[in-house]
Amino acid sequence: MSKEKFLKEVNRLKGTKTNLKAHKVALSIVGDIESEYNWLEKSYSEASYGQDFMEEWLDKIMDFNTELSIAVDNYVVNGAGYSFQDAANDMRVKIDDLDAAAQELGISPDTLVSNYQEIKDILSNADTVDTNFREAYKNVLNEANDRFGLANFS
Repeated sequence: MSKEKFLKEVNRLKGTKTNLKAHKVALSIVGDIESEYNWLEKSYSEASYGQDFMEEWLDKIMDFNTELSIAVDNYVVNGAGYSFQDAANDMRVKIDDLDAAAQELGISPDTLVSNYQEIKDILSNADTVDTNFREAYKNVLNEANDRFGLANFS
């Protein structure tokens, strides 16, 4: 019963003996219902949409997981960075052989190989660079596995 209907009923019954306490309780309930309706309707609307909302975010998570997996896979498995340590070790052997041969001949190895100094610089930093790369990869894997279950190719 709306508030207006209730007030009409009270006015109609004024001349008769009526238990107004019961009607005051009813008026209070009507007010409570009307004031709580907005929250009820809002919470119902959000709860009704909740499944779609969560599925949209699950799709976003799955899309990100796929994108992350492809990016990491391409960079680590198909890229050269993961094999850097092997390349550095192979080059060290060759540079050591070159250094020994150049010393026997009494010439400077940098006159024989155009990128000699760059190669030496790379090799001097190789262990640190490789360690940092592998640690960064492990950090991404750990975070991604905790959150998404990313495949570990190491």
